[in-house]
Amino acid sequence: MGEMHGIMHGIMQTGGVRLLLQGLCVLVAALVARILYRGYTERARVRSLKAQGIPILPHSLLWGHIPIFADFRKAHPPDVNIYVFHGWINANFKRYFPDLERLPPVVYLDLWPVADSLMMVVDPIAAVQFTQAPSFVKACSVREFMEPLTDCKDMVAAEGEDWKRWRSRFSPGFSPRNLSAMLPELLEEAQVFINILKNSAGKDGQWGPVFKLEEKTTNLTFDIIVRAAIDLRLHEQSHTTDGPLKAALKDQIGYMGMVSSASRALNFGKMPWHHAAIRRNNAAMRKVLLPHVEKKLQAQGCSGSSNGIKSSANQKKKTILDLAMKYVATNTDNAHKSSQSKPDAEFIQRVIANLKAFIFAGHDTTSATICFMVKLLQDHPSCLEKLRAEHDFVLGPDTEQVTGILTASPHVLNALPYTLGVIKETLRLHPLAATVRDGDSVPGYALTVPGSPMRYPTAGFGPWLSALRIQRHPDYWPRPDEFLPERWLAVEGEPLYVAVKEAWMPFSLGPRNCVGIELAMIELKLVAVLIARDFDIEEAWDEWDRKMGVNATPSHIVDGQRLYSIGSGTVHPKDGMPVHVRLRTHKEAV
Repeated sequence: MGEMHGIMHGIMQTGGVRLLLQGLCVLVAALVARILYRGYTERARVRSLKAQGIPILPHSLLWGHIPIFADFRKAHPPDVNIYVFHGWINANFKRYFPDLERLPPVVYLDLWPVADSLMMVVDPIAAVQFTQAPSFVKACSVREFMEPLTDCKDMVAAEGEDWKRWRSRFSPGFSPRNLSAMLPELLEEAQVFINILKNSAGKDGQWGPVFKLEEKTTNLTFDIIVRAAIDLRLHEQSHTTDGPLKAALKDQIGYMGMVSSASRALNFGKMPWHHAAIRRNNAAMRKVLLPHVEKKLQAQGCSGSSNGIKSSANQKKKTILDLAMKYVATNTDNAHKSSQSKPDAEFIQRVIANLKAFIFAGHDTTSATICFMVKLLQDHPSCLEKLRAEHDFVLGPDTEQVTGILTASPHVLNALPYTLGVIKETLRLHPLAATVRDGDSVPGYALTVPGSPMRYPTAGFGPWLSALRIQRHPDYWPRPDEFLPERWLAVEGEPLYVAVKEAWMPFSLGPRNCVGIELAMIELKLVAVLIARDFDIEEAWDEWDRKMGVNATPSHIVDGQRLYSIGSGTVHPKDGMPVHVRLRTHKEAV
């Protein structure tokens, strides 16, 4: 009997293993079937567009348009930013669209399973149709990008009424009146930046040692945005190492950039140790930000007690945190209405998420724009001389008096039209970000372009705003690839006049454009005014290569330039833009 029981037990065990294997086979078969069906659906969608007469890039039934991106990667250094693709596909359009005279206004990109499929929109009139009327919701990739930093509790990731409420509260912080009240603090930080450049210059008008310009500009813009956000002076520009808030944010940006990689799209981008690092970074940032939130709550009586701290919400200047607290005080958020005066933990988390989002967005792209502005002025010395002449005329020849003049009369910054032209032209040639929307936001929707009956369906694709190409579109921009600040002074009827204002979109378009446009423009004006006449700033690649030794990458070149756009998320200059600086003599400056 014992022997028989053992035999029966063995049979049962064998049967259990067989059932387990059969179950696994069924699961694998179902997964394979799902993958095949999704692949067929994605590929068939593109084939359907082609059948409608829409120009389509060469399309593989197996790989979709992934080989096109492989061509792009082969032609560029490994660290190149994906936005460079926009210029590359335009420069090589004859290779892929041999029967066309120019790149189509909409370029469909079937990238499954590496990433969500996109439609690159290179015409401004078509771009208006999904950013303004109607304004499509943000693509899921935007939420994925922000998730490591804010858990999607910020204004960037929000939609609908939730987004409208937060936007309406934060907008006053970037009004001309509020920014004028902040100007003395902005000048204070900008003066630290100027002193750092002076210390980096050589003696007696000689070139100083090479350094990364982006490191200096990032510390500047970080100090500025933190003061604008929570009225805290961090002194990052003066420190030799990053403070806890900046260090944690910088590390977190790396995890945010994983979204842009192919591995992230295949869900292999974040490992358990990555999630642990993300939690540590968020905890470090919360440790810095939370005390300031709690002080504001106490000052407004929101926490049930007051320690006598005066809120700057009642003062002339309003920080981002002040405006968030006003959001609590007026009790307009339906999600947080209650009979209690104390906001719940969820609301505090949302305030901190928005602070982190503002600090990230408020320093990252502006610091890179300063670098590209310096680059363009270096390459166009006649424009630099015109800039200096305008500053002499408006602000007087004594550069030591500029800070006092601007403090007493902030409106003078609005009397520098050529300076504004330099900034706008920099942002035109070097836009640093581009929105992606959900193409299924409006069922059955299609984009159109002037002069063509063609309709470009958005279903199944993320409309990708190609600011880089739109801002160089020959139909809208005379001499589109040239750096011409004068075009921003042109009036209707003149050759350089640009009639379609929507063709300039470095801060996106429509109601979801960047809320901090005016702050960024003021920062750029201040830097231009304070550095143009006192310094010569020049790329220093030979010196950089000697400094880097075996780690130098002189073969990394894009469009004949050592300086190009890198990064897995927002754009940054290659190697932080190595430069050296020299002080101009009094005679040269005057």
